[in-house]
Amino acid sequence: MKFDDLLERTAGLRWNEPLERLAGARLQRLADPHGSLAGLRQAAGARADVAAEVAAAFTVGETWFHRFGEQLDAAALALRALGRPARVWSAGCSTGEEVYALLGACLRAGVDARALGTDLNPDAVAVAAGGVYPQRALRDAPPDRVARVFTPDGPQVRVKPDVRARARFGVHNLLRPAPEAGFDVISCRNVLIYFTPGAAQQACEHLIGALAPGGLLLLAPSDPRPPVTETLEQVRVGGTVLLRRAAHPLPARVSAVPPVLPASRPASRPVTPPEPSAEPDLAQARQRAFVSPHDPQAQLDLARAFLRAGQPARAAASLRAAEAQLGGRGESWETAHLRAQAAQVQRA
Repeated sequence: MKFDDLLERTAGLRWNEPLERLAGARLQRLADPHGSLAGLRQAAGARADVAAEVAAAFTVGETWFHRFGEQLDAAALALRALGRPARVWSAGCSTGEEVYALLGACLRAGVDARALGTDLNPDAVAVAAGGVYPQRALRDAPPDRVARVFTPDGPQVRVKPDVRARARFGVHNLLRPAPEAGFDVISCRNVLIYFTPGAAQQACEHLIGALAPGGLLLLAPSDPRPPVTETLEQVRVGGTVLLRRAAHPLPARVSAVPPVLPASRPASRPVTPPEPSAEPDLAQARQRAFVSPHDPQAQLDLARAFLRAGQPARAAASLRAAEAQLGGRGESWETAHLRAQAAQVQRA
């Protein structure tokens, strides 16, 4: 079985040639007990555990603390209306920085939260459980956020015991049903962009099904979005638009974008809002590109937002900016995926 077929069947992941080159060292370690890469492919085709190890070898593992922090702050603000401890899940958590950032945002908002972090890669999960990170994992994070979650530990930082005690971790494949249900927030950001369209839809169904009524789903700007349906609505929290599982079924093709209220609190009068536009996403993408003009991910997100807004010429300009920035980078997991994203935007 070829690696591209194996990845799609096992974990729903898109394959590209640069990724296989970057995964070479990981694959060779896995291949040693099987004699060769051909032996590894044969074993992976026959054994689910070997197939899972191969799929994990292709995961990116690129993340950092307080990435898209405005989303985390908005979710924590919304959780204050619960009046009880909150349950949150970081799906595809990689090495766990997002789990601790989400817990930190909740603590700042006065929310008592407990977090589950899961990832396909067991090595990444082990790092997350350890809670020790290099200083570069804190890039762009406000110092007060860092101080609430971490304590210095030589050249590294360590998650504070009271924060670490609120988190637990495990290995999970997003093509499988959720490990638990009834979450108040599920964050799955910069994960679905690496999935095939069919796998992304399947994963979204599992994520939405694991939300409690009124629960929030956090996706990155570059992630494919599930359709707004009678079970999924949009809500605006401050300047951020989040997705929420409706407490009660909505009329078909209606999306609510009200101020955040407790899910059980009815509106004062019935409202039929208009269809959502792409403008909130475009405004956020413009802001990110303005703040980080040399970040190719920000430029790619802006190109997608322009395409959704029906502005192909501006999308092409943002895509050219992203490609120019990527041209000066060496080979890495992040660069390979960014180039794959650029090719996808170019085909759109």
